[in-house]
Amino acid sequence: MNRQVAVTAPEAQKVDHQAATAYLMTLSATGRASMLSSLKLVARVMGAADIGDVNWASLNAANVQALVARVRDTPTERGEPRAPASVTAVLNGLKGVAKAAWRRNTLSTDTWERIRDVKPPRGSRLPAGRDIAPIERAVLISAAVADDRVAGMRDSAILAMLMATGIRRAELVALALEDIDLTTGKIKIIGKGDKERTSYVADEAMDALRDWLGVRGQEDGPLFCPITKSGNLQRDRHMSATALHYIISRRTAAAGLNKITPHDFRRTLAGDLLDNNIDISTVSELLGHADPKTTKRYDRRGDRAKRRAVDQVHVPYKRG
Repeated sequence: MNRQVAVTAPEAQKVDHQAATAYLMTLSATGRASMLSSLKLVARVMGAADIGDVNWASLNAANVQALVARVRDTPTERGEPRAPASVTAVLNGLKGVAKAAWRRNTLSTDTWERIRDVKPPRGSRLPAGRDIAPIERAVLISAAVADDRVAGMRDSAILAMLMATGIRRAELVALALEDIDLTTGKIKIIGKGDKERTSYVADEAMDALRDWLGVRGQEDGPLFCPITKSGNLQRDRHMSATALHYIISRRTAAAGLNKITPHDFRRTLAGDLLDNNIDISTVSELLGHADPKTTKRYDRRGDRAKRRAVDQVHVPYKRG
């Protein structure tokens, strides 16, 4: 297979096809999958079949900036424009690969520092997903509770945990029983960037969890495990994030509700906490946001203020 060379520059004489792989191995499993997708897009834009076909030692600030611009102008698979956050993720990936190449001594310090100084594109989008109304939450969990199978017990506890903690789906499926203090409700979560944080499970959610543990058992191991079609628990296995997404979709459809994703519970909890005047720093810590600005995007209070303001505007429209 032909190896691709991004540019002709003094440093392009060095060859490093493994810098991207080296960078990916520094990420968590979830982060690695997402970033691999971004870097594969970069490889395609560069005319390569895969990340291993790119000579990452040829990176410099100018071609990184050009690559970011080309990615920005490349539509998604659905033919839609790429969101600024998606383009920024690509830039962060390129910076990560450049740093890995620098550590591998295939990129100079000067080049790495210039790449690190490349600014992300401007712009932003509203958070994806939607808020889940209180009545929808009640209907959803009631439908799961009404399912008297083992899966109903497990899924009721999953829904309760998502509603109570706003935990990411990858974080939820990674939980083990030993991560939760069943007396205090304190929960240890390993989040993005391998960062550990604590949260708490509220009373009703703890009741749902205890009911599930009455079926699962109290032995250490995966908190939520797969269940076979015959109803047997695979207690030594963690559920996958994909399986969790499927469970939420199936339970939502069975309850007769519009589409709900695991992330919608996170968005909804953030909005509820901010509505109740919990300070944004605390909400950020509970959700594992590195930057409170991320949490701010879920603040619904500004939208209500806009609605009240617009309601004061008089438009003298009258038919006939």
